[in-house]
Amino acid sequence: MGAFFLTGALVLLLSVPAIAQEGSPVNVIGYPPDNGSKLPFYLALEAGIFKKNGLAVSFKDPGSNDNLLKSMGDGEADIYIASVPHVVGNKMKGGGDLVIAANTGYNYFKFMVHPSIAKAEDLRGKKVGTGRKGSGRDLITRIVLKKLGVDPEKDVMLVPYDGETLSRVVALTSGEVVAASVTSEGMFMLEKSGEAKKLRVLTDYKTLGLYAGGGADYAVAAIFLRRARDKAKQFLRSIAEAIALARKEKNRAMEILGKTMRITDPALLDFVYRVYVGEVIPAIPSPKIESIELALEMAGAQARGIKAQELIDPTLVQELEKEGLFDRLYR
Repeated sequence: MGAFFLTGALVLLLSVPAIAQEGSPVNVIGYPPDNGSKLPFYLALEAGIFKKNGLAVSFKDPGSNDNLLKSMGDGEADIYIASVPHVVGNKMKGGGDLVIAANTGYNYFKFMVHPSIAKAEDLRGKKVGTGRKGSGRDLITRIVLKKLGVDPEKDVMLVPYDGETLSRVVALTSGEVVAASVTSEGMFMLEKSGEAKKLRVLTDYKTLGLYAGGGADYAVAAIFLRRARDKAKQFLRSIAEAIALARKEKNRAMEILGKTMRITDPALLDFVYRVYVGEVIPAIPSPKIESIELALEMAGAQARGIKAQELIDPTLVQELEKEGLFDRLYR
């Protein structure tokens, strides 16, 4: 996601071998490996939650988006921990059938503005920071403005920045622009420098219902869901139990975040825990069809003909909820 959200393959927690156990392991492929939204999966591995629930789990990091899409197309895994755009991309390429059964977080952002901007209408005629034209951040910025009732082409002057988060934050704090979409690493920069107190949050991804990719969507192979539904359900039960554990045992969760995201700064690690466990990762990991609809919208004409309903199956999490799992975890 940025400077401190590294994208290299991890050697520590991610090279966990399949647990020797009766029955074949659940084969899981995930990319990128260092996203904080994947904490529940790593915690379920480290804390032995999968094993407690009768599952052996084998994990593989494919090393790149291209390799991830190839593995999806080749049907290499039972479950993929990726993001909706990956699943949409696989569908567009005619890859194996996948359905998103759960989610443990989406791209975090807050739409920060100069204190002189009290409402969306005040943005008219002003400069708004965005990403490179056509980039994901640029598309999100345009969608944010539209949802606020502001025409990104006519009502504001969009100023693109190549450096993504850092350059937009600098432009925002210097007054070069009056608004910009700020991701989690940008918010850390603003809080650490004290500049956050000089700005306002006009809206954010949850308020607007903009559940963009970049988080952790659990895409289950349709054939695995048909043949081993109980295993898929136990897998998601384990994820749910790990979410609850992360909320109860901060130090344990932060240790894993530090390893998987290679964070050594205690202040940054505390911030990441607060953002991901406190705001991003939901207590109930239900998939959101709005996320798929947004990914299809951002894919444009290439995704024409693909229906969001084809790519989602919330029934496993719904069954766990009806069985009282979340009541027991959070009572």
